[in-house]
Amino acid sequence: MFDLAWSTVRNRKGGFVAAFIAVFFGSALVTACGVLLMSGLLSGVPPERYAGAAVMVGGDQTKEVKEDFDPYFAERVTLPADLAGRVAKVPGVKTAVGDRTVGISLADARGRTVALDRPLYGHGWASAAVAPFALAEGHAPRGARETVLDRDLARRTGLAVGSRARLVVGTTSTTYTVTGLVAPPPGGLKRQSAAFFTDAQAAKLSRRPDRITALGVLAEPGTGAGALAGRIEKALAGSGVPVSVSTGTHVGDLEFLDMGQSRGFLIALSASFGGTALTVVIFVVSSTLGLAIHQRRRELAMLRAIAASPRQIHQLIGGEVLLVSGTAAVLGTAPGYLMAGRLRDAFAAVGVLPADFELSYHPAPAVAAALLCVLGARLAGVIAAWRTARIQPVEALRESEVEPPALGRVRRNVGRALIVIGVAAAVALPMAIPGEPALAGAAGSLLLLMVGCALLGPQLVKITIGVMSPVLRWSRVSGHLALANSRANARRLSAAVVPLALGAAMALMQLSTLSTVQATAEQQAATGVVADYVLTSDGTGLSPELAATVRGVHGVGTATPVVRSQVMLNYLEIDKRTTRPFSAQGLDPHRLDRTLDLDVRQGSLDALRGDTVALSWMAAGTAGLGVGDTADMDLGDGTPRKLKVVAVYGNGLGFGDVTLPYPLLSAHTTSRLDTALLVRASGDDTPVRPALDALARRTPTLQVRDSDEFAAAQQGEFVQQSTINLIANGMLLLYVLIAVVNTLVMATRARGREFGMLRLIGTSERQVRRTMFMESWVVVVTAVVAGVVIAVPPTIGSSLAMTGQAVPHLLPAVWLGVAGFIAVLGRLSIGIATRSALRSRPVDAVYTGE
Repeated sequence: MFDLAWSTVRNRKGGFVAAFIAVFFGSALVTACGVLLMSGLLSGVPPERYAGAAVMVGGDQTKEVKEDFDPYFAERVTLPADLAGRVAKVPGVKTAVGDRTVGISLADARGRTVALDRPLYGHGWASAAVAPFALAEGHAPRGARETVLDRDLARRTGLAVGSRARLVVGTTSTTYTVTGLVAPPPGGLKRQSAAFFTDAQAAKLSRRPDRITALGVLAEPGTGAGALAGRIEKALAGSGVPVSVSTGTHVGDLEFLDMGQSRGFLIALSASFGGTALTVVIFVVSSTLGLAIHQRRRELAMLRAIAASPRQIHQLIGGEVLLVSGTAAVLGTAPGYLMAGRLRDAFAAVGVLPADFELSYHPAPAVAAALLCVLGARLAGVIAAWRTARIQPVEALRESEVEPPALGRVRRNVGRALIVIGVAAAVALPMAIPGEPALAGAAGSLLLLMVGCALLGPQLVKITIGVMSPVLRWSRVSGHLALANSRANARRLSAAVVPLALGAAMALMQLSTLSTVQATAEQQAATGVVADYVLTSDGTGLSPELAATVRGVHGVGTATPVVRSQVMLNYLEIDKRTTRPFSAQGLDPHRLDRTLDLDVRQGSLDALRGDTVALSWMAAGTAGLGVGDTADMDLGDGTPRKLKVVAVYGNGLGFGDVTLPYPLLSAHTTSRLDTALLVRASGDDTPVRPALDALARRTPTLQVRDSDEFAAAQQGEFVQQSTINLIANGMLLLYVLIAVVNTLVMATRARGREFGMLRLIGTSERQVRRTMFMESWVVVVTAVVAGVVIAVPPTIGSSLAMTGQAVPHLLPAVWLGVAGFIAVLGRLSIGIATRSALRSRPVDAVYTGE
């Protein structure tokens, strides 16, 4: 049977080339998703300052979630400082050194922040041994106002032994004497710069003298790192402190929090996006194979007429599909790795991945992608050949000449049911169930509606033909032919309509949802900040003491400090315990209404004190919480808390979904610094701005901004998330567009015999082209209308789920642009393929059949 299948593939290349292209690019897309997933699981960067340690002990940065990937905490999980003594007693440990890492800025003599090409961190001098750093010049710091810098930092900033360096933590600056320079560890410092203080001064700068960032362990000679790590884990098992014991390259995740968070981001993204991509790939491959097999219905009917059994038909088609899809899937994996690299570069440009994040080019994604694409193609072949293989031979011959006049009852009913379910999931679900489940239902409804419309595609084409028939009749020859062909071959045209409609629907929904949320977030941030001025920092943050200083400025009536972080909300979703990260802010409720308006809808922010929390209506709906309920949360550093919900507010997109008391959230951030300070004048604000500007001039890193500038800056996190979605879905949309061109070209070129017959009976080449021009508009109009209709319910549903508004923020230019692009793409694909099919002589076209 494989010999016959190979012979068929060689002699009927047109349809199989189209199927090859669909599987090839589909395999590349699925492989790229797999590479990102494996990179999230396996990739990392080598340690720098911790490179000399045999074992590193840090806080456990992940939350264990059963039956799901473990999410990463946004803030550093620190360790008790006295843990070093316990570890030092473990056999094989030579020294256990506690490290404190403090983000600092460098200011010049005039107090202006010096721009550095990498972050600068301060540490206690004892931790220099962990790298190890070698003292190249001068001596170690001995007093509270002495520091040692890494040699590369000193060179880039013009500092030397004996120089005075103004170092800033938050907005608090201290002038230190540079007493020494250290040579970097053997691997160098590529991701950071280092400054060292006395251990006592480092503890003071960290604001947590009882906590350390990590614990470096130097081993006795002859002690293996793996064995030592096991003994340390056993020794700390009963301490009640969640720790992570790392060796080798895994130390990089402990040293660089952004690396672990990036890996978590890739795992979450590839897991969710990969499933959608695989579904779309199978859908597109099924459509392409269905059209290819439909074009061979006469050949298959003849095989049935000469006694081929249904099983033999399936074996023949299965062999063809395996030959084509197997080759395409294997070859498509190579560009999949290249595609993953481009995605990595795009995400790095957005800022969600470090520029030096290396992908893991493991072979497993290629194997999985090839198997999944082949299995999907094989299933698509079985479905496409089902009717031809099962009906009686005589009936198969009749249907090979003339398409059935109506769709089967099962197909009609399933198509209608999917459309009803899709509309319900898109619109009714967000009205009944708030939060993330409603958003997921609205987004998932797009595929349900698409499959439903694909099943009813011939009926949609006939409706379009009925509407356009008066226009088509204007041309007596070409219009008559286009009308007759369209009515007789509605099934064939629907195969060309489906990928075009899918591309239009995906683009319209994605862009409309993006513009809706963006516009809502901007409006919330713009109207929510009612302060006159906002103080921010171009360094590591604002020192908490600054709030008291600002309140003492003449004319200042209210100063509200704001701290930002991320928390995890734990809740029950149906019957499964679920954890979701939410952006969070910490606020002081005192006179908050004079600086910030969160659009409180239930409860009051006046009660935001102690163990309490306010939630956006989106977060509250997701977790099923209301005022008076208890929210189960993990704060940014992994500290679990049970908090009473005291308010539900509407401006979550502009300011974050979780609002906590300022002292509670600030105490569980890595830096313990403020993000912003909202300032409201007591009356006439004329004397306030000059006073604040004067304060900024004598306070390093401090900046004074108007409220509208701050509102615009608030959108950074949202824009980043939206751009991530746009990048991922843009790659998927590109695949759909390739499939669109592929299908349209295949469908048109397969009509070469038909074009030859028309020309032999007297139709001119110009009339054939005009006929196809008119038919192409039947396809384009059906696809654009179907795409718009399909996109509307999910767009409305997404708007309801995210903003609470049924009317999304639509940009007419975007919708017209997408419709125009789809129209031009469809028209050019059909037009170019028509010209190609008309190049051969009519007699040759008729007798070759393709």
